[in-house]
Amino acid sequence: MMGGPLRLRSERAVYAGHRSRGWRFPATGALFGLIVGAACWAPLAPTALAPTTPDETGGAGLLAAIAPVAPAAPVAPVAPVVSGITAPLLAGVAQTPTPTPVAVPTPFVVPTLTAAGQAVLASIRSDRTAQWVKNHTETPLRSGPNAAAVVFTRLPQWSLLKQIDSRPDWLLVQYGGDGDTRQPGPGWVKASDVGGVDPPTVWISSSRRGALWSTADATASRLLDVPPATLMEVFGPHEIQGTRVHVRLPGDGRSVPPSQGWVDGDAIGRTRTPAVGDLPRAYPEDLRADVRISVPYRTQLDGSEYEAANCGPTTLGMALESFGLNLPPPDLRSQVLDAENFLNTDPDAGSFIWALARVAEGYGVRAHGLYEGDGGLHRWTTDEIRTSVQQGQPVVVQVVYRGLPGRQDSAYYGDHYVVITGLLGDSFLYNDPIGGAVAHEAPGYDRVTTRAQLQPAMRASDTSYAYTAFSLARN
Repeated sequence: MMGGPLRLRSERAVYAGHRSRGWRFPATGALFGLIVGAACWAPLAPTALAPTTPDETGGAGLLAAIAPVAPAAPVAPVAPVVSGITAPLLAGVAQTPTPTPVAVPTPFVVPTLTAAGQAVLASIRSDRTAQWVKNHTETPLRSGPNAAAVVFTRLPQWSLLKQIDSRPDWLLVQYGGDGDTRQPGPGWVKASDVGGVDPPTVWISSSRRGALWSTADATASRLLDVPPATLMEVFGPHEIQGTRVHVRLPGDGRSVPPSQGWVDGDAIGRTRTPAVGDLPRAYPEDLRADVRISVPYRTQLDGSEYEAANCGPTTLGMALESFGLNLPPPDLRSQVLDAENFLNTDPDAGSFIWALARVAEGYGVRAHGLYEGDGGLHRWTTDEIRTSVQQGQPVVVQVVYRGLPGRQDSAYYGDHYVVITGLLGDSFLYNDPIGGAVAHEAPGYDRVTTRAQLQPAMRASDTSYAYTAFSLARN
């Protein structure tokens, strides 16, 4: 990471008589997490974090289709046949056949796997059932089960190894390599240098467009479409049934939500284990969310000249897209700045929360809860946020950046915007426009904050805008 201090923009008068302060960071800076200092503009200096808050309350049937047989004639030279059996000749007595039982169709397993699919499932079974070990000390990986064998490499402490075979005092293991100088391959290690561990998590990804199914057999319903390269975690004690694999998906923040179900073996391939920063912070807990509003994720870190000052329009863009309004970021930024009488050419200009609400309403989406009856700003409680989310309304919230989980050590004390997208027990799911690999962080979508974290983060935002928020709805 490259370094550089944040630069405070000079105060300047605007056409409406407002004054703004903005933070700007150099395009290359060591503390990328601090770019949010430029992301959100606060009219006044923020107050210190404090736990206080405003008032808070704590066909037709088959048998019906079978026509009855007409009565037999009183005298007939040939005995009638009933259900394949010759019946006695009974003068004047009608003979009724017994219907043949109809077989009920039984579910069938999805089509037979290709050779490639069989290989993928076999590798998953192998990894899930094998004995795994780790070395508790630096260990030579040898060509044979004796001390005189050639040393391929020296394995770093705590290397994960898959046991393949054993000899007295020696284990044949498969080493996965380190992605650098140590190549993957088999070798022998001393049994005394290692100890058993639980099997590692198996990660796969979709090799083509496929589907997530509710069950492993052909009675399954289609839960959602899975685009290529979708990351999945093999999950469950009986993870392979027939030709399908049980998985859970971290989601991608947009078209693929956090999900759980079955995928076809012919539609997947093995992939590397993701780093912690590759997974949403709320995963896998977000799979059990009580409420989750589909709010497609956007990042403000898009390479534009104003990316550092664009958390407001970016957050608004996420919220509006949940209503089917996929608006280009430059257009949204221009409209927000116009509402504020700011120059569109100013890359440092930030956003007032009232300007975000005004632009939203210009697209026919109502912004609720920003003002009191007298025209003053409404002070939101976390209970009000919870109620709005329960009604399917995303909530745009102004917070102090340092009040968000994982941001406590930030050197920026200014404000930021996030959108609340769901409920997880007593906590809240939210999308943050800062996140992902560009920011050297976990993805910005599906993050989680507790009530105890959200309250002070709202209170500590700029004094005039403490506890401000608005929810969005079609009416």
